[in-house]
Amino acid sequence: MHIPKTAGTSFRLGAERCFGKEQIVYDYGKDSPATTPLTVDTLYAEPKDFWSFKSLCERKRASMVGGHVNANRFVSLFGVDQTLTFLREPLQRMASEYAHFVRHYEYKGSFHDFYSRTIMHNRQSKILHGVDVEAIGFVGLTERYAESLEVLNARYAIDIPQREDNIGRKRLEAKHEISAEDVAEFKRLNRRDIRLYDQVTELFDQRFRLFQEGKSWAHARLVEVKPQGIAGWAWWAGEHDEPVAVEVWVNGKHLETIAAVELRPGLCRLLPPRGGYVGFHLPVKLKPSDKVQCRIASTGQWFPLKPSRVPKPEA
Repeated sequence: MHIPKTAGTSFRLGAERCFGKEQIVYDYGKDSPATTPLTVDTLYAEPKDFWSFKSLCERKRASMVGGHVNANRFVSLFGVDQTLTFLREPLQRMASEYAHFVRHYEYKGSFHDFYSRTIMHNRQSKILHGVDVEAIGFVGLTERYAESLEVLNARYAIDIPQREDNIGRKRLEAKHEISAEDVAEFKRLNRRDIRLYDQVTELFDQRFRLFQEGKSWAHARLVEVKPQGIAGWAWWAGEHDEPVAVEVWVNGKHLETIAAVELRPGLCRLLPPRGGYVGFHLPVKLKPSDKVQCRIASTGQWFPLKPSRVPKPEA
């Protein structure tokens, strides 16, 4: 998923060097010269035939499908574990997109005019809407592009080189200067993107630390914390097909270890590993305000990153 102004062009050209341009299928819209003809023939014709699109990609032995697409567009064809994207600090990403519009499309409005349009609000979280960021196979950070590529290449056993293309500043990590008034207004309008970026930054820190330690990370989520018990899902990143052993901790004490082997039908459209048999639950009596957190038994990976409190029973 190529989110605009997140080093996607650099990644795309690096991928072409790694796989060969002919082995990549693009979807940048019907009228984009970058869009692959088979994409136009199957997804921009009537009726749209996504299954034929997948079959043609397989026949072509495509190594990657990419473009300015939302998370839901292809996830049910290729699976959430094979889905990847990069995020960028929201304000700097917006400033970079504004500069791009000024340079290439002769946009005449101010930066305030540009980011104030409703279509520009929470751009990154809108693109990922409908797919839990914890489940996506790989999420990198533009500001840590070299580290992201290092983890991604190891994660998928590939060798995409680092490039810096289509950037308006000297380096990917360079910052655009923005007035204090625009900073405050932008933050008000883009709370979801800011929360998402903060969450992904913490996730990346945790996963990079595990990577440096030579450990696999797990995609994991605690989805239910109630006085009657807890529930969630977990699976290993990569080729591991073994069930994840999950420790349940309450108020800083290890309560029990359970295996994530239950079917989660709600995840099946994402084509998760193990056919969706990645769930766990533990019936246990909990008190309001108890702090619940889970840990991957073999690696010490905590999730959520901060303990969840048991809510008070509804009146």
